[in-house]
Amino acid sequence: MHTIKDVARLAGVSPSTISKYLNGGNVREENAKAIRDAIAALDYRVNPFARSLKTQRSRAIGILLPDISAPFFGTVVTALDKTLRERGYHTLISCYSANHALERENLRYLLSTGVDGLVYIPEDLSAEEFYELTANYSVPAVQIDRVIQGVASDAVLVNNADAVYAATAELIRRGHHRIGLISGPKSVSSAKERQVGFLRALSDYDILFDEELFFSNEHTFATGYQGCEALLSLKNKPTAIISTNYDITIGLVTAIRDMGLHIPEDVDVFGFDCKDVCTMMKSPIPVVYQPEQKIGQTAANYLIERLQGYNGQPRTTRLECSIML
Repeated sequence: MHTIKDVARLAGVSPSTISKYLNGGNVREENAKAIRDAIAALDYRVNPFARSLKTQRSRAIGILLPDISAPFFGTVVTALDKTLRERGYHTLISCYSANHALERENLRYLLSTGVDGLVYIPEDLSAEEFYELTANYSVPAVQIDRVIQGVASDAVLVNNADAVYAATAELIRRGHHRIGLISGPKSVSSAKERQVGFLRALSDYDILFDEELFFSNEHTFATGYQGCEALLSLKNKPTAIISTNYDITIGLVTAIRDMGLHIPEDVDVFGFDCKDVCTMMKSPIPVVYQPEQKIGQTAANYLIERLQGYNGQPRTTRLECSIML
């Protein structure tokens, strides 16, 4: 097995230059090309475990999230990964598909690989479970999008309640008083906050909450589709419906189309996160849009600061959403 010294000898540079290149540092372009050629010729591979034994750092960050295929998560993780790579870190991504057992298993596995830090989008773990699983690992963590109540860590969130409040208020100003809400599970903190914003807007505008107009389930296409069918089958159906998630919005809009109805003539809709889809429709749909890239960048910077020695109290940043009418 070839070593870093072999690569340096073939490339005609010092081992420290090789190390700088491998860790994401800036080296002259002619040296970078020579290093790449030497690595290819020798089929050199970095041994992350040997590196971590020597430096006590793996330069790897674990990312645990429900589903990478969701556009919101994909954009956040892309921004997160780019910011971390610019600082010499690599990412290990693990998805748990909203499965409680898999969420536990994947968290345990990521930590066992020796990651330096953790970015976590939780769903169904309690604080007791989190501390049980992380007890033997001293790594900083940043929670994104939602939090586990009772877990003290940095967090990057959005003003969920204010965003859905604004969406509800806009529909009320348009003359709607029977407004349905299709939301994610109450166990997820972001979904719960969005429900709070909806209820607060109804209260402030003196509209009585009708439980029939509230549908809650997983953050899936099926929830949007089935929720729409349930709401529009009511005898006293809503004149407008708010979605609180990308997949739910797509399911909602698809159900309306399949029922032969039109937006906004038959039912008004306020989407969530589907900026491209909602604004490109024949009759554009207003949408709540989260600052996805800024979420990822902020989380990465928080984690890097922790890894560089910051040991202050846990910080929570709440970013503002955009309302696109």
